Amino acid sequence: MKKIAFLLLSIVALSACDKAVNKYYCYEPVYTDAGTFRTPAVFESPRSITKDGNIYFFNDHLFVVEPNEGIHFIDNSDPSNPNNVGFLNVMGASGLSIKDNHLYITALVDLVIVDITSLYNPVEVKRLEEVFPTALPLMEKNYPTQTIDKSQGIVTSWNVVKTKDETNPTPIWTGCLGCETFALADASTNSSPGGTGVAGSIAQMTILNNYLYVIDNNQLRPFSISDPINPVEGTSAYLSWNTETIFPDGNYLYMGTQTGMLIYSTQDPAAPQWVGSIEHWRACDPVVIQDNIAYVTVRSGSMCGGDINQLDIIDITNKSNPVLLESYDMTNPHGVGIDGSTLFVCDGKDGLRVFDASNPSDAGNHQIKRFSNIQATDVIPYNGVAMVIGDDGIYQYDYTDPNDLKLLSKIQF
Repeated sequence: MKKIAFLLLSIVALSACDKAVNKYYCYEPVYTDAGTFRTPAVFESPRSITKDGNIYFFNDHLFVVEPNEGIHFIDNSDPSNPNNVGFLNVMGASGLSIKDNHLYITALVDLVIVDITSLYNPVEVKRLEEVFPTALPLMEKNYPTQTIDKSQGIVTSWNVVKTKDETNPTPIWTGCLGCETFALADASTNSSPGGTGVAGSIAQMTILNNYLYVIDNNQLRPFSISDPINPVEGTSAYLSWNTETIFPDGNYLYMGTQTGMLIYSTQDPAAPQWVGSIEHWRACDPVVIQDNIAYVTVRSGSMCGGDINQLDIIDITNKSNPVLLESYDMTNPHGVGIDGSTLFVCDGKDGLRVFDASNPSDAGNHQIKRFSNIQATDVIPYNGVAMVIGDDGIYQYDYTDPNDLKLLSKIQF
């Protein structure tokens, strides 16, 4: 599938393709001057969706990220007839979160805050520049990069070029390059308390109470948004270098990594603390939580490494000692979602799989339905409607009767 997100990676390590003898492929940075990059967000007429970016649900509207371009606003009050109503042009856009009347957008190195009190007349009210100074656009292949010169501007894309290097280096490993889980968007919940929105399981930013939490390279960075347009940063927590996703539940944050799941407490919201973890073999690792159960998809392929593809079901009653209850073989699972007793697994080219999770540890033995016509990558199950990202569009299914799921609509990419 096309990749949909942006990486927060260290620039220091990315400098390995500047010398001469053996030809190989390399990433050449494309720069945009700061003035152009920071042109204020503008709401425009609707555009066709051309890339499979993240989706977010808030107040009967779907927000669809067009990677590096902006955000589509879709009236989804009637899921059988969604209406594309406008496009918010934000250069470098990669993800979003919403709390009350404020839309928080990650735009590569910047954090953009937009007032959406008047939803169809959004206004940029604040831009925090260089908040994420090491943020770079997605690299789909594990190629080395040319040296980045920030004096030339902000890196907004890459050119793939043939180069020479007398040392013929191997590509530099800088994380799960090419994994969709580097998306920056609010993590999924099954309701929207406190005026926050709902997103999928593939996320690197979430809002919990009055804090915005962002995975930035190997740090968990908390920002108080009690004053919505003046975020105040708290104390960062250092994480595993391969942390990919984040999901909030209660007073805890659950983070998927390439080697397992981390659990952090937000008892002190400005300084989250590690309380427990559970390991697995190396693979990509989205996670969602319901009650005292974590549902984790573990995926090989892409640049994540590993050779396992499975659904793990984990008891998190004891946060300091989570216990694996059961694992079920999958084909190439991506995003996962749970609402009540209905579990959704986006199993890549094997489609969307729906399970009865009345008994969580036995869920993998009770498949209700499989939609094989969709290459599913993430899902938002909310209020009887499952919003699913496919490789060619957003599919919406009515699951009010889980034994009789019905396709309501498709938004074509």
